Amino acid sequence: MALNKRKHTSFLKNKHVYKSPGPAKKAATRLGLKGIHAHGRGKTKRYMPGSSHKAYTNALRKKRRK
Repeated sequence: MALNKRKHTSFLKNKHVYKSPGPAKKAATRLGLKGIHAHGRGKTKRYMPGSSHKAYTNALRKKRRK
């Protein structure tokens, strides 16, 4: 799925989007998640905490409720 330019720009500004897997793994631990997932390919590949994007968004919702 390709992102349109506006969504892509806001995605890259997300504080949980990383260029390498190491920081994403640390963020996953802080959020109580296991694993990481990736978006994109090649030089534009970015990493996020959580085994899937849905797991990541669910963790953020739970964190906000507290």
